[in-house]
Amino acid sequence: MLKMDNFFDKKITARVLSVLLATMLWLYVITEQNPVVYKDITLPVRIIGVETLAANNITIIDNASYNVSLRLKGNKNTLDRISNTSLNASADIRGQREKGEFYVPIQISGLPAGVDIISMSPNSVKLNFDNVVSIAMPVSINITGNPLQGMAAMTPSINPGEVTIKGAESIVNKVKKALVDYDISSSSETIRKNMTVKLLDEAGKTIEGLEVSPKAVDVTIPIEYTKIVEIEPDVVVNPAPGYIITNISTNPKEIHIVGNKDLLDKLDSIKTERIEIRDAKAFVEQQVSLMLPEGIELANKKETVRLRINVEKIIEKPLEVTNISVRNLSDNLTAEFMPVKVQVTARGPETIVNAWDVNNSFYVDAANLGQGIHMLEIKYEKPAEIEILMLEPKFANVVLKDKGEVNSDVSRGE
Repeated sequence: MLKMDNFFDKKITARVLSVLLATMLWLYVITEQNPVVYKDITLPVRIIGVETLAANNITIIDNASYNVSLRLKGNKNTLDRISNTSLNASADIRGQREKGEFYVPIQISGLPAGVDIISMSPNSVKLNFDNVVSIAMPVSINITGNPLQGMAAMTPSINPGEVTIKGAESIVNKVKKALVDYDISSSSETIRKNMTVKLLDEAGKTIEGLEVSPKAVDVTIPIEYTKIVEIEPDVVVNPAPGYIITNISTNPKEIHIVGNKDLLDKLDSIKTERIEIRDAKAFVEQQVSLMLPEGIELANKKETVRLRINVEKIIEKPLEVTNISVRNLSDNLTAEFMPVKVQVTARGPETIVNAWDVNNSFYVDAANLGQGIHMLEIKYEKPAEIEILMLEPKFANVVLKDKGEVNSDVSRGE
């Protein structure tokens, strides 16, 4: 019986030793043939739940792409089967309900058993959330270039006249203009186009990332003939006592208009709006509108017209004339004046009276007169605005002599 027991003990021991040896051999083979190694891998981070933000009127600003770098540890054979398509990196924002900057944790899925993440960078993504708002904004048009010579663009029409802009509040607030552009160079007829609307900030730079509805608008740009016409001031001016209106004008005096040729042919001038001024005492200048008939516009929409009214004080001024000329004197005669001083009192606008050159304005007329002493009426030429209140004397004695006789007298004297 004892021998039998020893037999079984030896047999069990041998089996245990065999198992241990096999295990050690397996471990050796595994360790040598499939060792534990490290692997670095970069994965794109997928944002989960973007479609759920709209229900909370939230959106992501600058929704860029994100990556995460991993260091993995595991058996070589297992790690060799791992790629950036077999693992998934994601950041879940389905519970986001507030605007602001938030760090959302990155989650890794798809790791095989026995593979560990040793390091991960970054651990989260920083996302900027903002409220979603919408505003209505009128659409304007920027017209460049010039049509054929003798033609111009009239006011364009835009349908619809405004668009709805929707997106992140901070970006929507930067929009200052909804605009379409069109170059009318060499155009000769009305333009009809469907044009895409672009959004501009205060500096004129295009803003992207917003929803525009509608994305395009229908634009009509009439191209018509032009004509230059005079500007006719429509003014009622009552100067203050002792003052006078000396001139009413506009700057410019003519204006370039555009419209249907049949309408243009009927126009030679355009009136200003009616202006009434009372008790004027000084120069008046102001911008005025033009009374453009229906269907007529300014060729240059930015051109302005200024009304100018010259108001002057009326003065009375005594003047002394020291030179009187003789007109229409026969070629064979000379004229000599008897000593005379002419006193004049002139009345009129101050600047005109002061500028009047009296010594080149007074004369006598010797037409059809021969030799001898003649009493001639003193005449004058003056600005229409001046009134002569007093002229003394009204006549002057003039001695007319033959030129030959005068020359003989000179020779005898010598």
